[in-house]
Amino acid sequence: AQRISPLLVNAQSAPPAPAPRTPLYVATAVELFVDSDSSGVWDQSRSQQWIWRARIKATDAASLGVTLAKSPSLANAEIHVYSLDGLRQHQLMDLGDSFRSPLVAGNELVLEVALPLGSDKIRIEVPRVDYGFVDPARSEGYQKSGPCNIDVVCPDGDPWRDEVRSVARYTASDGAGTYFCTGTLLANTSQDSRPIFLTANHCISSEAQANSMTFYWNYETSTCGGSPDGQLNQFQSGASLLATRQETDFALVELHAKPNSSFNVHYAGWDATGTTPIETTAIHHPAGDEKRISFDNDPPTSTFYGSNTVSSSGTHWRIIDWDRGTTEGGSSGSALWNESRHVVGQLEGGGAACENDLSDWYGKLSASWEESTESPCTSLEAHLDPMGARVPTVLDGYDPDSASHDSTLGLTDSCFRATSEEEASGGSGGGSGALLWFALLPLLGLAARRRRR
Repeated sequence: AQRISPLLVNAQSAPPAPAPRTPLYVATAVELFVDSDSSGVWDQSRSQQWIWRARIKATDAASLGVTLAKSPSLANAEIHVYSLDGLRQHQLMDLGDSFRSPLVAGNELVLEVALPLGSDKIRIEVPRVDYGFVDPARSEGYQKSGPCNIDVVCPDGDPWRDEVRSVARYTASDGAGTYFCTGTLLANTSQDSRPIFLTANHCISSEAQANSMTFYWNYETSTCGGSPDGQLNQFQSGASLLATRQETDFALVELHAKPNSSFNVHYAGWDATGTTPIETTAIHHPAGDEKRISFDNDPPTSTFYGSNTVSSSGTHWRIIDWDRGTTEGGSSGSALWNESRHVVGQLEGGGAACENDLSDWYGKLSASWEESTESPCTSLEAHLDPMGARVPTVLDGYDPDSASHDSTLGLTDSCFRATSEEEASGGSGGGSGALLWFALLPLLGLAARRRRR
């Protein structure tokens, strides 16, 4: 194989323990100044289609992602990354001013850009790679959550089998790198199986971040208390931001496609009345691990974030301490259920851990329901009640196969799509990195510790 001189970048350090109310980063963005004029190789197919390929290698990385600068010449191009064995292939996601791939397992990947038939060669810029410290698509050797966490396959999870199927772990990226959070698929009053997904504002607050999301469904251990053997082969990428609000730390996105029917997902019910639950349950991915379940047998209190003072006008539910299980970094954005199995909030943060009895705070669904300006960009009502009924502030969950009809009602997401180019991440990211090579491929050679949320 032909090769070019290696591009030397300083070694990467693992991301530090997250600051309060920030996501759990698992990859660091590394700036590059690489283009197709100096790297990779051009080839022509039998149909005379131009294809550019580059091979990217990062010393000691567990995974890699790549970003391409967007240009009009790439509008109809087919852009993929894949592992050297060709078994893992991902299409790059459109983030507004760039294209970005999910993290691909291993310390090498192949980037391939196939131009539309009849197009001439163009200049392709690669401004960034994401240097991964974990492989989000493999679970081997990655269990880091505390020992008090309860696997959802344990008997404790039996009454919650439907709700468990509504929860997904996801990765997303911004200017700093790639991170883990959790979210929940929600029902809406039209019961049309529209894939609306609730998570945290501190995880997803821009259209570009929503576009970069990759969702992993049914990531669970096979036995209760068993080895971390969850499978991550049920995944999908891409979403659009519908609504978000920092005050109650919620984000609502619509997945770019309904989950595959083989994933057997459930659309969770919710309660926006603000009624104090008798007891609560959380289903989440602590430290990005397989899905866990936590229980508090006592009513939460109504407070503001980080406060212990009870207030009827509080924007958050405070879980004083968990009776069984806990939450950790990676649990951010996960739902809180009441005793009737209705979502009443999503996790913003707290100090709970296996070794303590500290509190967690969840932004109230009721506080996020309606904005004084009735803006669909900062409230849940317009999206979870698209029929405009305004009466059912409590809705039961359902399976998509039992949905009453398949509506084509549109959702309002123009407030974020209109500014997606301005919000698209790119900017400065990591900086110095490990040894990275862009190596020419042969022309015929390819057929932390817990976060303080």
